[in-house]
Amino acid sequence: MYTVELDPLTVLVQETINAKTGFDSSHIFYKVIHSGLQAINRDNQGFFEWPTDIIDFAQTLDHHGGEKISNIIRGPGMSDQQHDVSQNWKSINIPFPSKSSRMRRKRPSVKENGVLTDHLRQFVHLCSAVSPVIETPTVRVTPVCIARDAMAIKPCGEYDQSSHTIVGLHPPIDLKFVKENPYPKPSDLKDKFYTEAGAVIATTLNKEVCLHLANDFLLSKTSGADVYSTISDTIAIIQTCWECLQHVDEDIVKSSAVNCSSNCKDCSTDNVLCDRCDGVYSSTYAQLRPCSRCLGMRVQCQKVAVFAVSMDCESNNQSAMNSLDDKSDCDKHMALTFSVPDAVHAGKKLYRASANWWLYIDGYRVNNSIIRCLRQHDPQLSKPLCSAVSDSCLRNRDRMDYGAILESTDVKVRNVIESQTSYDVTMTVFPDPFWRNKTRNLLQSVTDITVGKPIRSYACQG
Repeated sequence: MYTVELDPLTVLVQETINAKTGFDSSHIFYKVIHSGLQAINRDNQGFFEWPTDIIDFAQTLDHHGGEKISNIIRGPGMSDQQHDVSQNWKSINIPFPSKSSRMRRKRPSVKENGVLTDHLRQFVHLCSAVSPVIETPTVRVTPVCIARDAMAIKPCGEYDQSSHTIVGLHPPIDLKFVKENPYPKPSDLKDKFYTEAGAVIATTLNKEVCLHLANDFLLSKTSGADVYSTISDTIAIIQTCWECLQHVDEDIVKSSAVNCSSNCKDCSTDNVLCDRCDGVYSSTYAQLRPCSRCLGMRVQCQKVAVFAVSMDCESNNQSAMNSLDDKSDCDKHMALTFSVPDAVHAGKKLYRASANWWLYIDGYRVNNSIIRCLRQHDPQLSKPLCSAVSDSCLRNRDRMDYGAILESTDVKVRNVIESQTSYDVTMTVFPDPFWRNKTRNLLQSVTDITVGKPIRSYACQG
């Protein structure tokens, strides 16, 4: 029996819990009420630790709605009351974790390039169940390929609570840098910002195991030699055996932290096992040989070998791929590694080309802009083309949607256009700003006439 009269809200909450409709101690609303009241009614000198679920919920609100949303929910709180917040409901909307509480539990930022140690250990462990390319009593090698890609990011710096540094630059800005450079020049910081954030994904050749292994942040001034050096270091680390990985203490592995050597200069130069290695090793390639540590411990060396590197074919990557395929000057730990163009980027490049240039395919001139022009403005072809192809797949957008390529080149689209045996299409080849600004070296007269089914193309001045 209660000694005091219960508030109607208390009765309503208890009735809702007793109804067993799903509102119980595991519900987020229950946890918010319970933790909020505990935080308010705690001892003024005590420290309250918010539950993990509440911190995750608050960080989710920060991510999707921004810090302003959390501030509105929480209210001023103890901004002017120091640590005494008891009986101070006038300054609180809903008891909620403060910014410092949210940042204290925030996961640390990845602020440098390198291979993630835990990810690599897990990948090598999972590969132990995959069919190897070679297996002897001394070595077991699993074949893998890696894909490298990056996306452009806005250059900026962000304070990392865990390391107390400003990340987003190379190197990160710490207290020592601030003391030594109290008024840094913008020109000194301009080239230090990362402009691209990349990742390296490793996949076994049978596609049973796939995992993100490395981070690859690029500066604005990155050359092909820099890309090749990064790829070489990354491959060397990924090919570290299981036993050597157990002696790595860093969270992000760098080439200097790995001591897993299996190369013999005489064997790799002559491509024949030397007298010292004959009877111990079964191959002259470092990627297929056990490391010296495992041989000394007399255990089987379990590792992976990178046989292929897939990248898009921009200028820096193309230069790195050429260096990788040039085996006369290639690092010995990549003797069996070759580069291949990324299939998705190759399709994207062809699709973009079909939207900007005239492609000659099977006797036809192909251009997505012409199809879109017919779809939007032609009285005879507009309706059948609208049912055959969507407008979104014909727009020239920088995206990786292979479905747009398949849809725009479908047989239904070709059949609709081929139904018109003779057809003239007039459209703008050069955008209007070129003509208004009187750009030099543009066409002054008709320079080419292309005749072919189903469309005749004329290139001339507007």
